[in-house]
Order: sequence, then C-alpha cells, then structure tokens
Amino acid sequence: MASESTIRQPFDFAAEQLSTEQRGLWEQAFRRLIRNRLAFAAGLLLGVLVILSLGAEFLPAIQRHDPIIQDYGITNQGPSMTHWLGTDILGRDMWARLLQGTLFSLKIGLGTQVIILLIGISVGMSAALAGHKSDSILMWLTDLAYAFPDLLAIIMMRQMLFGRDWPIIGKGDPQIPGLPSALLATILAISFVSWVTVARLVRGQMLSIKEQDYVLAARSIGASPWRVVRVHMLPNTLSTVIVAVTFGIPLAIFAEAALSFIGLGVPPPDASLGSLISDGYDNLYSNNLLVVWPAIMVAVLMLSFTFLGDGLRDALDPRTRK
Repeated sequence: MASESTIRQPFDFAAEQLSTEQRGLWEQAFRRLIRNRLAFAAGLLLGVLVILSLGAEFLPAIQRHDPIIQDYGITNQGPSMTHWLGTDILGRDMWARLLQGTLFSLKIGLGTQVIILLIGISVGMSAALAGHKSDSILMWLTDLAYAFPDLLAIIMMRQMLFGRDWPIIGKGDPQIPGLPSALLATILAISFVSWVTVARLVRGQMLSIKEQDYVLAARSIGASPWRVVRVHMLPNTLSTVIVAVTFGIPLAIFAEAALSFIGLGVPPPDASLGSLISDGYDNLYSNNLLVVWPAIMVAVLMLSFTFLGDGLRDALDPRTRK
C-alpha cells in the first residue's frame, strides 16, 4: 500500500508545474500590457500623480506652500511663479490644495477597494463553495444590496457611521494617524455599498473553476479543500478581480466627489478633489479656475484608471494570448 507521501508526490509536482505556468502567464500579460501604449501611458501618469501627492505629504519642496495656511492679502489670484495654480478665496495655494485633494481621493479609492475585496471575495467564495441553500441566501442578500441606489445608500451609510461616536471612527479628532474620522467613515460607507460586483464575479468564476478537470483531479488524490482553493481556485480568479478593482477605484473617487460636493465628504480645512470642486463652485463667476483644476484632476484620474483597466482586461484575457 502506497504511503501518503508517495500519493502526494504527483500532486505536488502538478501544483509546482501549474504555479510555473501561472507565472509564465502573468509575465506574458505584463508584456502585453506594456505593449498597450494607452494603458502604459495611463499607468505611468498614475505613478507620477501618486509620487507627487505622496511626496507633497513629506517633502515641502514639492508642496511649496502649506495647503491650509490662509493669506488674505493674496486671495483669488491667478497662476504665477509663486503660486503655480493661483490661490483660492482664502489665499490658500491651489497647487498644494490640489496635491492634498489628490492624495485624499486616492486614499479613498484604494482604501475602498481593499475593504471591497475582503467582503466581495469572502461572500463570493462562500456562495460558490457552500451548499445550494447557503448560496441562495447569500445571493439573495447580494441582490438586496444591489437593489438600493448606490449614491443614496452611500449617503445613508455615511451618515449612520459618522453620526455616532464609534471607538475607531469617532466624531472629533482622528483616532488613526493620517486617517481622519470623516475620511474613514466615507471609505467604509462606499465599501459597504460597492462590494456586490466583486462578490458576483468571484462566485461566477469559482462556480466555473470548481468543475474543471484539474480541480476534480486534485480533490480525487486527497488535496484538502483549503489547498484546492488556495492553489487552484483563487489564483485563477485574480485576473477578473484585478480588473474589477481597477475599474472600481475611479467609481469610488467619483462617489466621494459627489459626497463632498453636497457637503458630506472630507471636512475643512483638509481637502479632497470633490470638496475643492464644491468650494470653487460657490465662487465660479469670480474665479472659475478654482473649479477647473480639481475637475481636470478628477477627469485625469478616472480616465487613467479606466484606460489601465481596459489594458489589464485585454492583457489578462486568454482569448488575446498569442
């Protein structure tokens, strides 16, 4: 009678071979992504914006001026060598404010996707691997969450989170360094509403993958359910999830901009791109550049993430492999 180690040797070899093939496919996808000039340019531009916004947080030479310091002697000025993008109605430098707003919006876009991934993968994987009854219940809850209008649900959720004195979120001073309470409430509100798409994608992918021959073969030779999920199922859903996350970031940025425009985003004196647009809209006729600069940045971020997502989708699509 063969020992357990003898039985597992073919499985370990097959798993190692599959891992090597997966690395090769990821390398091929990366090469295809680089050849996509629009996606490559979008990724490069996003990298520059991330470096500038993060650098402005720690390097005063990039920020040039403090984004919250007011100088009533230079209010509503146009672009100049001293203030590259001009100043707002309180005399604050718009270049520094724009970098701060970009950083806040990127924090919201990326932070929401982390939570969305945790919720969406957990729900989708549980629905796909559990029994029919559990699957039906989880999908019924998912459909119920999907039925609510997104913006209305985000507003309600954000007010519920920020309107109470939670141990972490709080109501006054930030409890987490670098992450003010209103920003965390906004991230949580958007995340709790926007996980549905990822959950559906993960469920659909895993329902298809778990019937594949290599998964059935792994089970037949005694692989544990967790090993099957970790080695075979999760890696094969990553491409779909990565594309969904890339498209989800600009949607989260736009949702935060909508919240800030109606006064429910990041409170002053800090700024997000949405709050900058809202502040500039109140002074549209006296200085329309206060709206133009943050609106351009929102458009650049959304288009860049969209083009990058399109490139990733094409690069990871097996039908485009040559």
